[in-house]
Amino acid sequence: MKGPFVIDLAMGNIGSLVKAFARLGSPPTVCRERNELGNEGPVILPGVGSFSHAVERLDCLGWRSCLNDVLDAGRPILGVCLGAQLMCRDSEEGPGSGLGWIPVRVRRFPPFTQQGQVLRVPHMGWQAFTPPHGLLPFQVDHGRMYYAHSFFMEPSRDGLLSPYQSCYGAVRFSAILRAGSAMAVQFHPEKSHRCGSAFLGGWLKWATGKGFG
Repeated sequence: MKGPFVIDLAMGNIGSLVKAFARLGSPPTVCRERNELGNEGPVILPGVGSFSHAVERLDCLGWRSCLNDVLDAGRPILGVCLGAQLMCRDSEEGPGSGLGWIPVRVRRFPPFTQQGQVLRVPHMGWQAFTPPHGLLPFQVDHGRMYYAHSFFMEPSRDGLLSPYQSCYGAVRFSAILRAGSAMAVQFHPEKSHRCGSAFLGGWLKWATGKGFG
């Protein structure tokens, strides 16, 4: 199975994603320039770091219009962590507009306590993953996913498919959101061992064979 195109915004190490797809037998094509993206096939938008800096990279490198064309063409695109947040409207982290495909805001985890203990930010670690039956267009068994984030996609109230939400302390956030051919995941499937590998493999097989319906 042909691997996806992975966009390299030079923000964070994409090596884990590349290795994850290589282990699935589908080595990806890393794209540092728009003309490397091709005209068909699924796309991955990863990222680690500052929302505002990532927005600057989208604009100064011309990726914003290119990614809008990808969405308009109906090509499946998966945003991971910061890449997922870039699909949203904007962020409390700083100035700049996201791609706006998913009309929610990215929020900052507030300081809070749970059972008398202060919960640390960033939220880092493993959490159970229990996808509700029938809401993902591919099969993933129960397991655990790895998170590492200080900001979160707020729960959608606009009818978007949000097949899975998670929580940290008192804060509930969207772990997966989808709009059209775009799917945004807050966790790191490439760092989530067997469960994450199954997620990426299921998404790629489905996106390559069927696309979003």
